[in-house]
Amino acid sequence: MSSILLCSAPLTGHVVPMLAVGKALIETGHSVSILTGNKFAQRADSAGITHIPLPPECDFDEHNMEAAFPGRSRRPGPLRSRFDLERIFVASMSAQFRAVERIIESTSVDAIAAENLFMGLIPLLSGSPASRPRVFAICTSPLMCTSIDTAPFGPGFPPSSTRVGRIRNQALNAVFEHGILRAAQSSADRQHQQLTGTPIPEFVLNWPILADETFVLTTESFEYPRSDRDHRLTFSGPILSTSSSDFTPPTWWNDLDGDRPVVLVTQGTLDNGDLNRLMEPTIRGLADQDVLVVATTGGRPISDVSATAENLRVAEFLPYDQLLPKVDVMVTNGGWGGVHYALAHGVPLVVAGTTEDKAEICRRVEISGTGINLRRGTPRARSIATAVRRVLDDNAFRTRAQELQRDLSELSASATIAATIAGASENVTPPSGSQLH
Repeated sequence: MSSILLCSAPLTGHVVPMLAVGKALIETGHSVSILTGNKFAQRADSAGITHIPLPPECDFDEHNMEAAFPGRSRRPGPLRSRFDLERIFVASMSAQFRAVERIIESTSVDAIAAENLFMGLIPLLSGSPASRPRVFAICTSPLMCTSIDTAPFGPGFPPSSTRVGRIRNQALNAVFEHGILRAAQSSADRQHQQLTGTPIPEFVLNWPILADETFVLTTESFEYPRSDRDHRLTFSGPILSTSSSDFTPPTWWNDLDGDRPVVLVTQGTLDNGDLNRLMEPTIRGLADQDVLVVATTGGRPISDVSATAENLRVAEFLPYDQLLPKVDVMVTNGGWGGVHYALAHGVPLVVAGTTEDKAEICRRVEISGTGINLRRGTPRARSIATAVRRVLDDNAFRTRAQELQRDLSELSASATIAATIAGASENVTPPSGSQLH
């Protein structure tokens, strides 16, 4: 039996896939622990995974980010993404690394798997592979790594592999690394120097390529093509949870089986502080359309939805695996999990997001042909209604979504990742703590 350590920033969309991998490892007889936020202790325990709390200085509540990081909410999309990288994820690197170091020194760890916003493994990966456990990176978002065929991650620039496009990519990547994201990179380098005595070996967003193997939680047909793709990188498909058997449908559930097309609108669970960014305009824009609108608030009280319409049905949460087979179009701000739930059910999309990694996800929806990207975080009601009507009328979007549905159905991420980690950990002797930096 091998001992596996999972690591994740305290974000639901990143922790949940890691727990699924851990559960698959446990089912095959391995011992699993997870280093993440305190609020996820119960979830870890329910999965049979030992919870190890992050140090307080790098733990936070994703539902109250403004309290932990004052001024964050006032920044527009691109500036907020830069703020998050520098002030949240890079700033956590030293504390995360020290926590991992203590775990390795005090217990036997055969392998470590971390999601891509957990920066604390960068110092560990800078040493000799013989001096550490095997390390696996799991990308719970679009692939952030630099490529000659892609522009910098964040703004949602389209990729290009033409000669002119690659010149553009090179120039923009340099501007981001040495200009726009200079503070984040400098902070990471300073911490790395203090921890290891050596400069950071890579641009901070590229750290997953330092791992022994890297998994991206999507299908290759949804990601940008990269001619310089590393052979250790695997597209494993998403990890999507299923609903519990005790789901009680709302009283209006049977309305979904009527003659009207069903349009689902959601702002997810993280960027739903202002429902007037997407949910309310969608409700208003579709109020006089021959569709049924289902709005899910991501945990906010139903009373927070001020817009009303005869064709509107509202719930805090609905299990996607039961809801999406009844949905014709999904309107979303582009969360990674929600988009993949839709694609896994062959549902085309209308997307409008600019915060976190959403501009990148929305651009991938556009380029993959699975939906319409409104390219704004706060689209107008009329624009949303026009896009929804176009997706309903043009079967090409649904056809393309169904093609990705078939791709995704052939992948089993948690089983594939768990098997790879377990196989590698059983063939490698873990180093002693004295060999760490």
